[in-house]
Amino acid sequence: MLFNFLKKSGTSLHKPKSFWSTFKNAYLRRRNLKKFWLGLNKKNLPEELIKMTDLFIQSESYFWTSKFWRHCIINHFNYMTTLSEETDPLKLISRVDYSGLTFLDKFSVEESLKDETNLTKFKSELLKKYPDLSSKIHPDMSEVKSIEHNIALLALYEKVKNKDLFNNYNNINKEIYKKYNPFLKVGEKLITQQLLISLLEYGKIKSLAKNAKKPLKILELGAGYGRTANMILSLEPQAKYVISDLPPSLYFSLKNLREFFKDRKIKICVEVNSQKEMMEALDNNDILFVLPHQLNLFNKKVFDISISIGNLCEMEKSQIKNYMKIFENISKFLYFKVWEVSGLPYSFYQYYSVHKKKDYEIKENWKEHFKNKCLMPNNQFELGYEFKN
Repeated sequence: MLFNFLKKSGTSLHKPKSFWSTFKNAYLRRRNLKKFWLGLNKKNLPEELIKMTDLFIQSESYFWTSKFWRHCIINHFNYMTTLSEETDPLKLISRVDYSGLTFLDKFSVEESLKDETNLTKFKSELLKKYPDLSSKIHPDMSEVKSIEHNIALLALYEKVKNKDLFNNYNNINKEIYKKYNPFLKVGEKLITQQLLISLLEYGKIKSLAKNAKKPLKILELGAGYGRTANMILSLEPQAKYVISDLPPSLYFSLKNLREFFKDRKIKICVEVNSQKEMMEALDNNDILFVLPHQLNLFNKKVFDISISIGNLCEMEKSQIKNYMKIFENISKFLYFKVWEVSGLPYSFYQYYSVHKKKDYEIKENWKEHFKNKCLMPNNQFELGYEFKN
């Protein structure tokens, strides 16, 4: 009975663990990120990343970080120190922790396609329609995993290609998705799971901010390698975009957006400590990078919309409450995306349900514009809210 609420989550991160494993992760396993960082051999790390992380470790943002993400950060830095300076660590990290690729597995595909009248027939027709693509083997993926991935991607493409939203395809910078995702080419069109999912997210975000004055001012919490930012900045070239994140992902998204948006004015604001200086930076630049605690330096309701994709469900309850309070203070709308049911990693049987407003600190006076199952994976939900002025 204790684990029944997690059975439909299906993904390995949220599957129920044994009592001992759960107790050990919650209370015994040490994740002293500060001690780890101070003792780490940093010779293979970029100076910019080292400086950024030094500031983070000494800042209030350190205490805003969940056990799960302290654990992830330690793993990421451990991995990065084993690589040469020429090797891009994001090739692996983005696939495991920043892209959600690992969750578009057999379970997610079956769940997303279960509404098809005849699932077996649908898959068979898909394989006939794209015989060469469905059997393509991707680097670092087994034959079985590659075929599983291709079926998921082609099924998603079939559902997206005829939407009006897909007319934006030619304006999308596709290189970032090609760089970090397994891809297929359908005719002249390069497609990846993350490109299509990011495009769908853009459509919902755009619908929330449809009446906002240009240029849009957007805040994203936890941008990963920059996939959603890339989509929005491709399709909203005048937008002002602020990314608030933890290192090393803050550095990764900075590096990618620098590479792919050379025409935008980009500023790292991790050392800014006054509201006046932060607002001047926003006025005079297109893209800002900040640490989470610096969100309190922005003016009230300055952002048209705040975005949080896949990270609220990885936080302790007090952290969710803190971020929701900030979103309400500095933005007009909120778009967020979480698993339908989430078992909080490294907690003692803490879980969240998208169907319980109190789990995500959603106030009754917030106007709900949508609460929808995602197209794929459909054990995720996307929600849109308007804050009361």
